[in-house]
Amino acid sequence: MKTYPIFAVIEDRHCLVVGGGAVGERKVLDLMAAGARVTVISRTLTATLADLASRGEITFWSEDFSDALVEGMALVMAATDDPEVNARVSAAAQARSIWVNVADEPEHCTFIVPAQVRRGDLTLAISTGGASPALARQMREELQQHFGPEYGPYLDLLKRVRTRVLAERRAHPENSDLFHRLVNSPLREAIAQGDRPRVVKLLHEILGSVLGTPVLGELVAEAFKEPEG
Repeated sequence: MKTYPIFAVIEDRHCLVVGGGAVGERKVLDLMAAGARVTVISRTLTATLADLASRGEITFWSEDFSDALVEGMALVMAATDDPEVNARVSAAAQARSIWVNVADEPEHCTFIVPAQVRRGDLTLAISTGGASPALARQMREELQQHFGPEYGPYLDLLKRVRTRVLAERRAHPENSDLFHRLVNSPLREAIAQGDRPRVVKLLHEILGSVLGTPVLGELVAEAFKEPEG
């Protein structure tokens, strides 16, 4: 299967998952991580999905699938153990030009969900075009080892620094060189070691002429801040 790689912006968009089992749960959690407003159609739910529904974090309809339920959805995912239901979900979505994914049935998909590695704003996606999901999972595990959890705060810090530098001197001819020096420095290693003083020192060496030490310290503190929840 030939595919065109794309990252969909679905934050605050309504997305439908048909099926409340283990596979449906994975689909829901991935959609929620992307900021989607998720509705689940199923007669039963996993404990995790039931908890999300009880807290109002997802919408749950305990009923059988009907074609009209796909109306207004940005994405539709079928994750039931009934091939006939999955095929109906796919047909209903495609008839309305809504992108649809059917778990383990690429012939009924208009998009494939790749194996993913997430580190904060960094997302690495691997697809074999449906040829070997097992290989995609193996490659994901290898990438998880190579791209450790430090990439989350590392990328967050790079984003904050870039925003402040551009606010100080947008379109300056040396900005690009500064950003490249940052990513080629030992900054990531210092973050992985949790060495904040070294992080500030490295930033000061590269950006001291643009951003003062108090500002750099503030940016580092924000990047190292524990996420809420």
